[in-house]
This record gives sequence, C-alpha cells and structure tokens, in this order.
Amino acid sequence: MSSVSIPSSSRTAASFAAYPPRPLAGELVACERQSLTRGEARLDRIKGAGTLAYEDPTTCRLLFQISERSELVTSAARVALSSGRWSPSVGNSISAQVQRGGEILALSFPMSHLSRGIVSQLHGSAGALRRTGGAALMCLELARSCVAQTEPLSPSVDDALGEAMIELGKLALIEQFCTTRGETVRETARARIQAFIHRNIADPDLTIARIAERMRCTKRYLHKIFSEEDETLNQYIWSQRLELCRERLSQAELADRSITEIAFACGFSNAAHFSRSFRARFGQAPRAYRRTVLASSAV
Repeated sequence: MSSVSIPSSSRTAASFAAYPPRPLAGELVACERQSLTRGEARLDRIKGAGTLAYEDPTTCRLLFQISERSELVTSAARVALSSGRWSPSVGNSISAQVQRGGEILALSFPMSHLSRGIVSQLHGSAGALRRTGGAALMCLELARSCVAQTEPLSPSVDDALGEAMIELGKLALIEQFCTTRGETVRETARARIQAFIHRNIADPDLTIARIAERMRCTKRYLHKIFSEEDETLNQYIWSQRLELCRERLSQAELADRSITEIAFACGFSNAAHFSRSFRARFGQAPRAYRRTVLASSAV
C-alpha cells in the first residue's frame, strides 16, 4: 500500500510553531500515513498498522477509531479503542498502536483553546472511551473531509476550517465528558474570546465591535459572557495591554526601546493615555517603574 501525503498550507510552520507536535513514532508496516494542518488544528491519520505517539503537555487531542481497533497506552493504563469510539487526551503522554487493517484519525490543537474549567474536568480522561456521536461525529466528519481535500486552500479557508474543527472538538468534550455543561459552554466561549484578544492585543483598532464580527455574535452576547467577571470586556482588553507593557518594560533586552514605542507596540495609540492608565494600575509612572525594576535585576 503506497504512502499518501496531503499538501499542507504554506502557513503550517507558523500556525503550529506555538506547540510543535511530536512526530509520528514507531514502526509503520504497510500503512497509509497522512499529516496536515488547518489553521491551529493538526490531523494525523494512520490506516494499516503503526503507532501514533504524542508527549506534548500543551496539546489537546481527540483520537477517533474509524475501523478495526487500536490499543491506547497512557502512563496509567492500556485500553482498547474499537471502531466507532473516540478518546480524548488533554496534556497527557499517549500512544495509539493501530492494528493491521485498522484506521485512526487524531485531531490535535493547543490546550489554550480550552477554559480552565474544562481542563480540570478532563484531567485523567486519557484512555476514557465514548461512542462517536453528536458533536464528536460532526467533528470527525469535518476532519475526514479535510483529510480527503487534496487541492490547496487559501489561508483564510484554512484558518476557518481549523477553527471549526476546534470548536466542534470542544463541544464534543463538553457534551460527553463535562458534568457542568452550562458553565463550561460559557467558559469555552470566554476562553475563545480571550484567545482572540491575546492574538490581536497589539492592534489599536481592536474593539468590541470587531471582536463581535470575528466571533460571529452580537456585542450584547460578548458583554453577557463577561457579565460574571470582575472586569468588563473593555476593561479586560485594556488590562491585558497594560500587563503586556509592564512585562516588556521589565525586560533588560528591551531597555533600548523607548517607553512610547513599547506602549504603541502593545496597542496604545496615545502616550498620555498610556501613562495615566499605567500609573493608575501599578502606582508608578512607566519610566519610574522601568528604572526600579531594571535596577533591582542588575544587582
């Protein structure tokens, strides 16, 4: 059986640099093997006999057994994953030993897409099995369609497909592994919004209206998601910018950069506004804070 590979987006290296995946490991005997990325989602497929092995603690994985069976090996147990079942792995070392003639498809994405509430409920779930139905089945079907797609896709389509797979994967985890579903749906939506803010924090035009457009929801919904937080959504955006500025002002390697340059690189567009906001949050002017921190680190 010949080996099949699917061309990945030209943005593969950039989109996956934040959490480089472990390579496929183990002896592959008479099998088809495919690996590709769609945005921040990665797909690995083996059909035949071989092993998928992962150790990255920053990654969430959903392993779908399509035919025959595999043996999942974790630090705690060995379990059989049979056709029509799937299993999650959140930050755990895991390997799937595929039987000859079997087929397995693994979806991986950064664990930062999951809220703390979801992660805490999923700890210890490696090796747990569920029937592939509901959101999990929808996620699998989309993943299989991506694997079957051989034509190059535009970066925007790549990102959209990756995001859709990740969202369906999160819904599958909530649906079949989380007990407080209402809470985790809100948490995962908030985590998704926060992740978008962090990726675009340096953009001075990052507004609630733009976030709503990108998240395909209303501004009212965004405010509702943050209604139980200590900060409003707008306050959260500015506080994250200030925290980033504080972090960069503390770095000796950035000492040659002006305070205004750092502030503008973190999304501020007015130096006076930045200075007032920084003093109000940290009790010192930016220049005094930087002088104190750099002096203490040099001792």
